[in-house]
This record gives sequence, C-alpha cells and structure tokens, in this order.
Amino acid sequence: MTLRGIRVFALAAIIAIANPLPASAGVAVSFGTSWDGPGNSLQSIIDARYGAGRIDVVHDYLGAKATDPDPFFWVDRGFSALLIREIAGNANRNVVGWYLEPKNGAPPVLDGVNDGVVFDGPSAAGATSIITFAQPAQRFGFYLNPNGPLGATNAPEPEVFFTDRLYNDAGPDGTGALHLPLGGDVQAIVFDVSRFTNMSTWLVCFEDLDSGANPGPCCGTTDNDYNDFVFEVTALSVTPVRPLSFGGLKIKYR
Repeated sequence: MTLRGIRVFALAAIIAIANPLPASAGVAVSFGTSWDGPGNSLQSIIDARYGAGRIDVVHDYLGAKATDPDPFFWVDRGFSALLIREIAGNANRNVVGWYLEPKNGAPPVLDGVNDGVVFDGPSAAGATSIITFAQPAQRFGFYLNPNGPLGATNAPEPEVFFTDRLYNDAGPDGTGALHLPLGGDVQAIVFDVSRFTNMSTWLVCFEDLDSGANPGPCCGTTDNDYNDFVFEVTALSVTPVRPLSFGGLKIKYR
C-alpha cells in the first residue's frame, strides 16, 4: 500500500470511530386513535402551534426516515423547556424529568444525582424550566413517570418511560414486543421545530401509557396518541451522520 493509501485508510478509520452511524433506521411507531377526541389529537396540537400542513405527525418524527438517528438524544451543557400541552387522565400526577446518559451504556438510574425534574404534576401549559449541567457536552434525554407514585396501565412503579427507546422494555409487560419496533417501546416521539420557532428547538411528545400494548378502544390498553405530555426543548442535539464512501474519501484527501 502506498503512503497516500495508508493515509486514506487511517482517515477512514478515524471518521468511522468519531462518527458512528445511527443504531438503526426507519423506526416504526404504532399510532392509535386518541381516546381524547379528534380536537385533542397530537396533529391538532401541532397544527395550532406551528400552522396546519407544516408537520405530519405520522411521517415527520425523528426516526421515521432512514437518515434519522435512532435512538435520539441531546448533547449540551443544559436546556430550556416550555410546556405546550398536557392531555391525560393522569395529568395532575405525570412528572417529566431529565437524565444524563450513563457512559457505560446501562439504563439510567434515577437517584437524584444525574437526573432531575423538569415539570411536575401541577405544571400547566406555559410553564418553563431552565436546567444547567455541571459539565459541558453532556449527553442527555428525558423521562416520564406516568401517574407519578401511583403507576399507570402496564407501568407499575417504579417504571418510567425514556425518550431513548432502548431504555424502555419491549411489550406491555417487558416479555417481548407485540408490534414494531423491536428492542424497546417508543414512548416519546420528537420533532425538529427549529424552522417554526427558535434555533435548536425540538418538540417532545410523550405517551403516558405503555405503548408496547396494541392500541385499542378506551380504556384497557393504550391509545398511543402521544399527546399526553407535549413540550419544547431548546438545546443542541445529536444529528444524523451521512456515511462517506471510501471513493469519496480518496477524492477528498488527494
């Protein structure tokens, strides 16, 4: 191998290590019909906030496209949050918090050390929260404790739902998925709304019942309407990595 070839190979290895590809692509979400009526659907909430026709709930969430990252997370030294809407029978007890992702890949431990509350049960639309971490460039996400200390359908205490779906169990009781995706239930969907509001702003939409069940009529399983806790987050984020071919790499570094 020539010296130039060795350099190109080394650069390819460095890029592969520094910029890993998303774990998977095209994450399926099993949407159901909202038990709250069409006027309270997530699509209605989004249309009222950003304008009709700008965001398609079913096709525009992060993870729907092959180029989207999965799982999704944020990287910053903090964030600000704005509560947009909460439509849930457990609204007075649902709690949303933040967590720092463990460096060992294990699920987060919510013990008040690397986590905290963003919005508690009594919080209403328009509530705000600003969180600053002790160290910069922290990889973080959000969790929902459904119905607070009382637990929810298929989610007894101390189970919580994470924005990183790989931390959620598979199926309504954790014994295996009843529908796609495999490997962790989607309990929150995220939209990039920066072009409609402020830079680096994301809409986080939680389902407060275990989404691993098959959606059905009220009120035995889940409706998977993702309108139960909807809030905006302003922070940096992970971004999709477009793979660079070896041929393209050679051209770039000639």
